[in-house]
Amino acid sequence: METLKRGDKVAVVAASGVVNIESVLQGIELLRSWGLVVSDEQEWGAEWGSLAGADIRRASRLQKAINNPEIKAIFLARGGYGITRIIDTLDWSGFIDHPKWVIGFSDVTALHSAINNLGFASIHAPMVSQFNDKELEVSVNQLQGILFFNEAPDIIGKVKEEFSDQTIEGEVVGGNLCLIADQIGTSSELDLENKILFIEEVGEKAYQIDRMMTRLLRSGALKHIKALIMGQFSSVPNEEPPFFPLTIKQIIKEKVNVPVITDVSCGHETPNTPILLGGTYAITCSGSSAVMQFKGVDLRVKHS
Repeated sequence: METLKRGDKVAVVAASGVVNIESVLQGIELLRSWGLVVSDEQEWGAEWGSLAGADIRRASRLQKAINNPEIKAIFLARGGYGITRIIDTLDWSGFIDHPKWVIGFSDVTALHSAINNLGFASIHAPMVSQFNDKELEVSVNQLQGILFFNEAPDIIGKVKEEFSDQTIEGEVVGGNLCLIADQIGTSSELDLENKILFIEEVGEKAYQIDRMMTRLLRSGALKHIKALIMGQFSSVPNEEPPFFPLTIKQIIKEKVNVPVITDVSCGHETPNTPILLGGTYAITCSGSSAVMQFKGVDLRVKHS
């Protein structure tokens, strides 16, 4: 897992929901403008209901990219739903022998968890079908900076002043809250021991967020985290009274006794600042502000 260079081969894989073919092809053209070589063999019109093809089809495309030692990065076409249906069929031995960057967010959290548990880093960032969205231009340029120059952007947030005047350093893991909670008790449950947990979500009501956070709390998963990063909680549906008595920020903060970094621009909105999951960050808290700075990645396999 090294920085990319012009001429490197990469794969674009649709492992979740049905894709918008035009948007994906536009995104692929951007990757080619970076000097990357993208295979044309993916068939973007595949559909199985709301999914981008049957499970065996999506899994085989993803496995082929994982196994290919010439592929230096796997870009996911879009999110939605579907990776948890195939995650247990994937063989990671080829990835361990020839690790590569995996880029995406939302449903891609299932892949991030598996990769981070193996001891490798991955990138929570916009997906190929979004690359031509002008509102995400800065975020996509930041992704390019990570991949080609190992230049990760600082990430700005807020923190309660009771946690001020300290620096928290640790490995950041996480992603979509629903996926993290869904994996509790499974083979791909995310290892949160001594980690900084990053979460984001879209389209969920306050009580649903509370249910997911309570699930993490009851499982013991939150017991030994160093800090929690609260990304974007987007498109929260309107509710009819009586309303759930806590805001989403209150829900999250009551579940942990560690610093909670809020107002972080990572998730389903714009910008969607890229964050290296499995990478080490230093979070400097001063007053009510918090600044996350990328410190590096240990590319050794940590878990056998």
